[in-house]
Amino acid sequence: MASFILSDFGYHIIMTLKLRPTIKIKNKTLIVKLSSLAVTHKEGGIDRKLIARICKDISHLKTEFGWQVVIVSSGAINAGKPFMKTLNKQVMAQMQAASAIGQPLLMQAFQKEFSKHNLNIAQILLTHEDLKNKRRSLNIRSSLLTLLQEGIIPVINENDSVSFEEITVGDNDQLSAMICETLGSNLLCMLTKTDGLYTDDPNLKSAKHIQKVHFEENFSSIKTLSKTTTGRGGMKTKLQAVRKLTPLGINVIIGTYERSKPLISLLINENYGTVFTADPEVKIKIKKQWILSRTKNEAIITIDKGAMGALLKNASLLPVGVTKVHGNFNRGDCIKVQYNKKTMAHGVSEYSSKELELIKRKKTSELSNILNHVHSKVVIHKDNLILNK
Repeated sequence: MASFILSDFGYHIIMTLKLRPTIKIKNKTLIVKLSSLAVTHKEGGIDRKLIARICKDISHLKTEFGWQVVIVSSGAINAGKPFMKTLNKQVMAQMQAASAIGQPLLMQAFQKEFSKHNLNIAQILLTHEDLKNKRRSLNIRSSLLTLLQEGIIPVINENDSVSFEEITVGDNDQLSAMICETLGSNLLCMLTKTDGLYTDDPNLKSAKHIQKVHFEENFSSIKTLSKTTTGRGGMKTKLQAVRKLTPLGINVIIGTYERSKPLISLLINENYGTVFTADPEVKIKIKKQWILSRTKNEAIITIDKGAMGALLKNASLLPVGVTKVHGNFNRGDCIKVQYNKKTMAHGVSEYSSKELELIKRKKTSELSNILNHVHSKVVIHKDNLILNK
C-alpha cells in the first residue's frame, strides 16, 4: 500500500510502514529518545558510526514512510568529556562546562549525517521551567510544529549548561515524556544499550526478555539495572517515564541502538525490544495530562490519613495534612503526593518546598503569621490534582 505526495521534484511514493500489531497510533509523529551511549563512546567523545546508523534510519522513516520525527538526545556531557582536564560528576560547574563543549559537537555530528540525506536539523535546549509554564509550553509546541511542517528535524536536549537542581528536568527520559505530551504524539521510542526489559540483569542466563507490558501492569517483579556511568538515567528512569505516558494513551518501545536499523526494526518486529502498550480509553483531561507528564520525580510531599481521605472525596489538599517535604521545588511545579510510602496523586503545588517546610501541619488561619505572602489557602487545589487509579 502506498500514497503519493507532490514535491518540487515531482511525485514521490510514500510507503506505508506495517507496525507491530501491539502498537496502535493516531498520528505519524515519533519521538526518539537517544541514550548517551547511543551517540557517544563509553570513554567519551562522539560515536559517529552509531549516529550515522540512527540518522539513516530516521531519514528512511521521514522520506519513505512520511513520518515526523523529533529527537531527544542525551550525550552532551560525555561528548565534551575528552576536552576537560578533569570531570567530576559531583561538581555541577564541571558538568555544565562539559555540556557546553559537547552540545555543539553533538549537533555538528547530527547535521553532517542528516545532510547526507538532504535533511536539516534544529537545536532546542530546554529546562523544566520551560515546560511547566503553560504559556512557554505552548510556545515550544508552536515552534516544534513549525519546524516539522518545514521538514526540519528538531534535536532536543536539556540545557545542562544553565540547569541547576530547582529547574532541571532530571534526565532526558523524563524530557522525552514531556515532549510526547506537548506534541500530542502517542509513540515514543527509547534507544539504549539493553534490548528492552528483562526479568533480571540481561547478562544473567536466567534473565528472560519481556516483549510486551500492558498499560495496567506494574513493574514490581522487575529487577532494574543501575544507571550507566555515562548517563543520568538507566532502566529505572525509563520505567518512570513509561508509567507517566501509557495512561495518557502513549505507546513506548524500549530497545537497543546496536542493530543496523535500530528504529525501523523496533517498530515492525515483535521479537525486538519491549513495547509498553497505551491505555486505549484515555479519560484524563488535558490539564491533568499536563500535570502528570511534568511531575518532577524527586519533588514529593507526604500526607496523613485525614488528608488522604479528603482527596478521595475530591477536596483540595490543606497544609495541615502535609507531614513531610522531600526534594527541592518551586511554586507552580508538579509534584507527587504520597501516603504510606505510595504515590497516591500528582498536582501543581501552590508553594515552594521551602515554604511548605514552614507551613506543614499548620492550620490555614496560621499561614499569615508564618509567611510574608500567602499564595493560597491550599497546598494543591482540587482542580490541579490527579488521583492515581
